[in-house]
Order: sequence, then structure tokens, then C-alpha cells
Amino acid sequence: MITLDYSNKVVLITGAGGGMGRLAAEKFAEAGASLALSDINYDNLKSLQDTLPVECFIGQCNVANPEEIERFTEQAYQHFGRIDVAINNAGILHPQNKLADIAIDDIDSQLTINGRGVFLSMKYELQKMQQQGSGVILNMSSAAGIFGAPGASAYAAAKHAVTGMTRSAGLEYARYGIRVNCLCPSFIDSPMVDEFDKNSSVKKDRLAAANPMKRLGTMDEVVNTMLWVCSDYNSYMNGQAIAIDGGLTAL
Repeated sequence: MITLDYSNKVVLITGAGGGMGRLAAEKFAEAGASLALSDINYDNLKSLQDTLPVECFIGQCNVANPEEIERFTEQAYQHFGRIDVAINNAGILHPQNKLADIAIDDIDSQLTINGRGVFLSMKYELQKMQQQGSGVILNMSSAAGIFGAPGASAYAAAKHAVTGMTRSAGLEYARYGIRVNCLCPSFIDSPMVDEFDKNSSVKKDRLAAANPMKRLGTMDEVVNTMLWVCSDYNSYMNGQAIAIDGGLTAL
């Protein structure tokens, strides 16, 4: 049986205050990692920190703000002396609408938080990883970063940007011992999809019925994939967009 041991690793996670980011922090802690966690909600981070059995550096951070993300990355690097793994997880949804009906503020926030936020996170993480000569970055894209997403074109635009940046950075930084990949989940039973269910006419049971496996994915399935993709057991995967979607993108 393979054990994914992170006891000598420092793992940075953005958007760690709730949902997928919080579960990722808990599971990487179980695997022994030291953690650098950021979120826009400091209270959520503090409550999480108090439950974790490992060394944990936390910082309030809006990933759309270059000064804040640069400061957090620098402080985390100074605190631990290295960043072995970075998981860029922070992101938001927008109300479902056809493209012509999407508010300009919604496309701006998607490109700023989901797109530029990942760019800024990678920018400063890559600088540190290049200095240390190694590292793994895992970005959270989406199945909407691989194919079209009716009703969510602004979200899809941002997630396609994440996929494109991932592939480009994977090519640029492989020579420095750095791997860059992204995960592309379809609909996952999570707080974000609960929000989607609440604000959309398309409900979770319909989303599940449309999937080849006739169910939603689970957060555990996504985070377990994170643990493997970022591990030393997966040392030759680079520049990939990895679908976790029950076969949806195979259609």
C-alpha cells in the first residue's frame, strides 16, 4: 500500500478557509505536511488552524490583490524556509446567465479572482520555487476549463485561462525542477455547488443525472487526487489538466 507522506513538506493552500480548501488542509495535515494557509476570511483560517495537528502559518489574503499575495507568499517562505507544494484553490462562481446577459461586474470578478488570482499566486510561488530548485504547483481549474459551460461563460473563460497558464508554466519551469498541473473537476458535492443549486434553476439532482456515473463527485475524491498528484509518487506528471468528472469530458 502506498503511503503519501508529506512529513517533510511545506504545503501552501489558498482559499483554505472553507469547502475544498479546508478539507485539503485537513488531509495534508493528516499526511504530516506543514501548512501555509490563506483566505480572505481570517476568522475561518484561525478556527481551522486551531484544529490542525501540524505547524501552520496563516494569513488573510485576497488573491486578486498583488501586494497581499506577494506578502503572504514571502512571509510563508520566510517562516518555513521553503514552499514545496502550492495549491491555488481560491475561486468564486457567478449567477447563471447566457453570455449576453452576464453582468460586466461578473466577468470582471471572474477574470480578476479566478484568473488573475491564480496568475499572481503562481508568479510569486514560482519565484520562490526557482530559488530553491524544486516545487509542485497545482491549480484548481474546472471541467469548464476544458470544454464549454452553458450559463457560465465568464467562469469558463477564467478557468480556461487557468488551464492555459498551467500548461504554459509547466513547459517553462520543468527545467528548474518544478511541476505545474491543474485539476478540472466537474460538479462536486460541495459548498460551492450548494450555492450554485440555491441560485440556479438547474438543481443538483439534474446535474447528477447528466453525468455518465449518475452522481456528483465528492470533495474527498478531489482532495485525494490532490494528495497523489502533488506527491513524489507522481514525479513525471507536468503541464496537465486532469479531469475528475465521472467521464463527463469524454463525451
